[in-house]
Amino acid sequence: MAGLPNPAPKGLDAPVEQPPPRVGRGRERAPRLSATERREGIVMQAATFFAEHGFAGTTRALADTIGIRQALLYRYFSSKDALVDGVFHRIFASRGTEDFGPIFADRALPLEERLAEVYRLYAEQDEGLAVRLFVRAALDRFPVPPSRGATLTSRIVEPLVAELRHECRLPSLDRLPMTQGERELVMLMHGAVMFHAIREHVYRAPIPDDREAVLGLYARTFLAGARETMRGMHRARLGGRSPAAPPRGR
Repeated sequence: MAGLPNPAPKGLDAPVEQPPPRVGRGRERAPRLSATERREGIVMQAATFFAEHGFAGTTRALADTIGIRQALLYRYFSSKDALVDGVFHRIFASRGTEDFGPIFADRALPLEERLAEVYRLYAEQDEGLAVRLFVRAALDRFPVPPSRGATLTSRIVEPLVAELRHECRLPSLDRLPMTQGERELVMLMHGAVMFHAIREHVYRAPIPDDREAVLGLYARTFLAGARETMRGMHRARLGGRSPAAPPRGR
């Protein structure tokens, strides 16, 4: 009809809304990172890459994944081994900083409660990346720094052996060094906690929501047999004789 405006186009015929004109010289640049920040970013992204793809992955593939040039990797790390060392140091050196000694030494509480609390704090550190990286390193035969095992011994294994000996009225570690059998006994408990983390972060299997209850179950079950097993170890060491109880107050 004459005099009426044309209807607005619809669908594909509709005009495309144009973006507002860009102001300035172009898109904003990302803030420049310091050398320390850049190195930290490479280490963390390398940790994720190795955990997912294995340590056989090349630095070229890593650089492509991160979105940087391979030459930049070698500006911060002289070799792939140096990069792997940096990953291990960043992921594992920051773990194990808690002092569990006061918890183990608080004999006003039952050993079961102390042990469950120690492993509750320990398990809080088990983020998925660290657990997957630890397992991948073992599978790919990349040795994790020996300091990790030494830290575990000094912070958990020896204190727990000391408390078990105290409850069994056996000689202290000052009088008789820890035996290999005692270490293996304690590793039963540690292995259960680690496998719980592996089920969650490696197998991605459903696990109980109440981790504290699970750790309490592990501690109760472990201690139910650990005391008698330790007494048996020391009887065998003495040729079947029961070890003398330590003097009171020691």
